[in-house]
Amino acid sequence: MDNKKIILILVIIIVILITMISFTLLTSYKEVDSNYVHAPLPNEKVKFTGTYLGPYDNIYNLDGASGVIQVGSEYVIVSTDKLKGLEGQTVTVKGYFVNDDVEAETVPIDNKYVTGESFCIEEVV
Repeated sequence: MDNKKIILILVIIIVILITMISFTLLTSYKEVDSNYVHAPLPNEKVKFTGTYLGPYDNIYNLDGASGVIQVGSEYVIVSTDKLKGLEGQTVTVKGYFVNDDVEAETVPIDNKYVTGESFCIEEVV
């Protein structure tokens, strides 16, 4: 092999490695706890574990499309699509907190009112 072919092969290998590393970094999730859930950064990919309490009771949630996950002493408002049948269980979810200008939402569940940030679930682990 001449030097040009060797250099070309090395460049291709380097490009493939850089692509794989950047893909891994872009799709990795930061594991967070209740302190982070209390004041999350919008759109940051995160992963946390909590207890799925189920859909909350509200006139605007008659279809049960939104629910609550309790993380320590904090709460997260989520879509119930990927959590059906997991009420009362410990769940680990991956996703991101919604980037909006709206304050935390207060909803009634289990005969009390809880306040939490909206979270978009990408995957239930």
